[in-house]
Amino acid sequence: MATDDGKTAGDVVRAAVARSVDRLTAAEPQVRSGHDDEAVHQARVATRRLRSDLRTFAPLVRAGWRRPVRRELRWLADALGAVRDDDVLLDRLRRGAERLAPDDRGTAASIIGRLEHERDVRRAALLEVLDSDRHAALRSTLVSASSQLPLTGPAGKRADRALPRLVVEPWRELVDEVRHALDAGSDDALHLVRIRAKRCRYAAEAVAPVAGPRAARFADALSGLQSVLGDLHDAVVAEAWLRSLVEVSERDALVAGELVDMQRRDADASRSGWPAVWERVSRRKLRRWLPRIR
Repeated sequence: MATDDGKTAGDVVRAAVARSVDRLTAAEPQVRSGHDDEAVHQARVATRRLRSDLRTFAPLVRAGWRRPVRRELRWLADALGAVRDDDVLLDRLRRGAERLAPDDRGTAASIIGRLEHERDVRRAALLEVLDSDRHAALRSTLVSASSQLPLTGPAGKRADRALPRLVVEPWRELVDEVRHALDAGSDDALHLVRIRAKRCRYAAEAVAPVAGPRAARFADALSGLQSVLGDLHDAVVAEAWLRSLVEVSERDALVAGELVDMQRRDADASRSGWPAVWERVSRRKLRRWLPRIR
C-alpha cells in the first residue's frame, strides 16, 4: 500500500538512485575534459551514494542486480577517488604554501609539483577507465535502473513505514564505531567513524522525502560530523605524503617540515573538536523519528 501521496518504498529508492545516476552522468563530460576539478568530486560522491543506498536499501533491491552493480561502482569509485584525493591534497598544500614566508613559497611550489605529476598519472588512468567497455556497460545498467530498478516484493510497502526502519542499522553501526573510536583514540578509528557517518547521512537524506524535516535535520547534523572528521583525515594524509618525500634538498626538507607542522595543528584541532559535534548528533530529539531507538 502506498502513502497518501502515492509513494511506495520502491518509489523513493528508485528516485534516490535516479538522482545519483543523473549526477554521475552530468559530471562525466567535465571529468573527461579536466576543466573542472569539482566534476570529479561530484562523480565520486554520486558513486559513493549509489553504493551506500544500495547497501542500506538492500531488502528492497534484487540481490542478483544489486551485488554486481555495487562491485562495479566500487571499481569506478576507486579510479575517481585516486584523482579526487590528489585534488584535495593539492588544494590543502597550496593553501598551506600561501601561509609560508614569501621566500619559501617557490620551494613549496616545487614540492607540490611532484604531487601534480602524480595526479596527472592517476587522471590518465581514470580516462582509461571511462573509455573502457566495462564502464560503458555500467553506465548503461545505471541509466536503465533510473526508470526500471529491479525491486523486491517489500518495495511495494508504504514508504513512510518501510523506509525509516532501514536507517536504524546505519545509525547503530555509527554508534558502535564511535564507542570503539573513543576507546582506541586512533586516527584510523576516527576515519571509520567518518565512513559510518556518511552512510547514515546518505540513508537519512534518501528517506527525508517521506520521513520529513526531522530526517533532514538529522542528516545535516551528520554532515557536520563528517566534515570535522574529513578535515582530520585530510590533514593526516597530507602529513603522510609530505613525510614520504625522498631525494629532497635540505631546503625542501625545511619547507616540507613547516607544511607538516601546519597539518599537525589542523589535525589536533579536529581531534579536539569532534566530540562536541558528536554530542550534538547523538541528541535523542534528532532521532525520535527513527523506530525503536532509545
